Amino acid sequence: MKHIKLILITLSLIVILLFILIIGPTSQAKILESSESVTVESEESNSLTELSEGQASEISQTQKKDSDELAEKPQDKSAEKEQGTNPYRFNLKYDKYLVEEPYTYTINGEERHFQFDEMLKHIKIADEAATQHRLTYIDNYKNRNGYSPYYKNGTVDSLGNSRSASAPAYPNLQDLNEFVYLPDGTLVNVLEEDSDYTLISPVGTDLEYSVPRQYVRTDDCLTSLEKAIVVDRTNQNIATFEKGREYTSGGDKDNSDLLWKAEGNGIKAGWNDVWSITSYSMATTGKVGQYHQPTPLGYYYAIERRERFYYLQDGTNTIEGYAPYAVRFTAGAYIHGISTAYKYSSTGQRLDPGIKEFSSTIGTIPLSHKCVRNYTSHAKFVYNWYEHGKTIVIVIE
Repeated sequence: MKHIKLILITLSLIVILLFILIIGPTSQAKILESSESVTVESEESNSLTELSEGQASEISQTQKKDSDELAEKPQDKSAEKEQGTNPYRFNLKYDKYLVEEPYTYTINGEERHFQFDEMLKHIKIADEAATQHRLTYIDNYKNRNGYSPYYKNGTVDSLGNSRSASAPAYPNLQDLNEFVYLPDGTLVNVLEEDSDYTLISPVGTDLEYSVPRQYVRTDDCLTSLEKAIVVDRTNQNIATFEKGREYTSGGDKDNSDLLWKAEGNGIKAGWNDVWSITSYSMATTGKVGQYHQPTPLGYYYAIERRERFYYLQDGTNTIEGYAPYAVRFTAGAYIHGISTAYKYSSTGQRLDPGIKEFSSTIGTIPLSHKCVRNYTSHAKFVYNWYEHGKTIVIVIE
């Protein structure tokens, strides 16, 4: 019995020993492996952190260099165009009936466009004239300063200008038979004055004329040129522009910048005059006819504004209706809204049907008597935006 117990004890010890030899080392190895793995992961994590901190300055410098190189790299103009980059300066104060970039549209199968470049070119001419001379205008509305003399027994001069509401302009005072008619409102440079004549030069020309003093409005000169209304007879549209100031550090002149205070081929560093587009819209100008005249080309003083002006029935002295929000720039020509014709009751009482906003003929073909018709909302904008003594009108084609 004693021997059996010894045998069992011996077998038990052998089993335990085998368990330790076979299973124990594997478990220990796994435990050690797990511990080493954690240590390695932790070391790798610390290494990554140290690497990030060590390279931070280098990465920052690299990013800054890339950014600077990108900023210095010339921009691709074709890419700008594809992205719709606008070459003009806008400060829109009226935004109805807008034509989107590239500012072209079709009327009765004919392509039209807004000639912003040409408009700005003409504004530049007037702007430069304003820095050199005193600008004023010819004043003979309704011949209030006297009818001009007949030109060679006729009422039209060699340039096609009419006698009515005009002033005689003599290129040579030694020959008073030769002259031209300058229409009321014509914008002129005042060069010299004496007791009888004022030597002037119409803006946009290099011509000089002597005009009898009563026709030159020297007490209502342009105080400063801040605003311009430009009418395009060819495309039957209109745009308004306003001068502002902008600071530039200088550089190459870019025509799209519309910065005109330039030195040589570069922009002058400092504050520069900048013209921005404040509105643009379709319009209708004057046509040729018995009671009609084309809206005359040229540079004009924006003389006055009226909330409404009344017009006569053709060939009569009867008031037919009125046009709202009018700015007069030459003789009886206004920039105005859609005209309203009076209606009459069965008893002959005159009735006002009210102001209209829209006409389907706006921007199509010349139709007016001489004026520039606008959508009434645009005419109202111009009427309120206009400043006497600071605004001119230019008619181009």
